[in-house]
Amino acid sequence: MKKVIVVEGMDNMPMGSAVSRILEGMSGVDKVMLNLEEESILVEYGRGILTEDELCDAINEEGFEVVEIFDED
Repeated sequence: MKKVIVVEGMDNMPMGSAVSRILEGMSGVDKVMLNLEEESILVEYGRGILTEDELCDAINEEGFEVVEIFDED
């Protein structure tokens, strides 16, 4: 599955790198691509392994705020 996650304030490399590391450390995540202009991150992960809620919770628990998540077109 591919999801785009918009994270509030993720407009610089240190913030983006921190969010990327959170997601890359999750079992089942295959690929993470950062887009600082859009303050978003594309996550590819195995269907049935992770849920949207688990992705968002992992980010939010580290002090960031997910504002939107949607399917990648």
